[in-house]
Amino acid sequence: MSNARGFAKKNAVMLIAFAAALITSLFVPVDKEYIGYFDFKTLSCLFCVLAVVCALKDINFFFVIARKIVHFFKTARMSILALVYITFIGSMLIANDMALLTFLPLGFLVLSSTGKQKYMAFTFIMQNIAANLGGMLTPFGNPQNLYLYTKFNIPNGEFMGIMAPPFILSVVLITLCCIIFVKNEPLMISNEKIELNGKRTALYLALFALAIAIVFRGIPYWIGLIIIP
Repeated sequence: MSNARGFAKKNAVMLIAFAAALITSLFVPVDKEYIGYFDFKTLSCLFCVLAVVCALKDINFFFVIARKIVHFFKTARMSILALVYITFIGSMLIANDMALLTFLPLGFLVLSSTGKQKYMAFTFIMQNIAANLGGMLTPFGNPQNLYLYTKFNIPNGEFMGIMAPPFILSVVLITLCCIIFVKNEPLMISNEKIELNGKRTALYLALFALAIAIVFRGIPYWIGLIIIP
């Protein structure tokens, strides 16, 4: 019984989603069309990125990066700004949802390892906002942009020119929020020496590059499903 409770507690979101799927299936009876409801390419891209991110987390890659961020920026305000900007830029390159899957763990590690959990909710909110607003600048930053870009054959320069004004405004507003709501207090992190395994790090970074190439449609998604697992 305790094992079942532990499993339910750890996988609450999955169980709620599964229950919701069962309930909705009562209104839309199961038939052969159900198979078409799954976007296997999107699911494969998410799997590839998440698998590599988990592998990098297992070798403490994100902890090492988090420590470098703290040592370089030194204060809570500047470190959180750095995290938000990294998410902002990442969303332009690898799409908003992929940027969140990649950089939210980094934000968690920076704040949890420095005892600044009080900024956790604010940082996650700002990273979410940054991911969605940063992704609007490029054609592949979010699914809506990609649809408009391909549907109406909008040139790259014209597309980015249209989106530049709201993009610049969002950068200013996000920066102001971080300056106003985050105190300029020093951050401290343990000097525990952690050495990354060079070969594994290089391998996982190469697999991450492969996952990103799959997101950009440069490589068929089925290749990632063969190589990454």
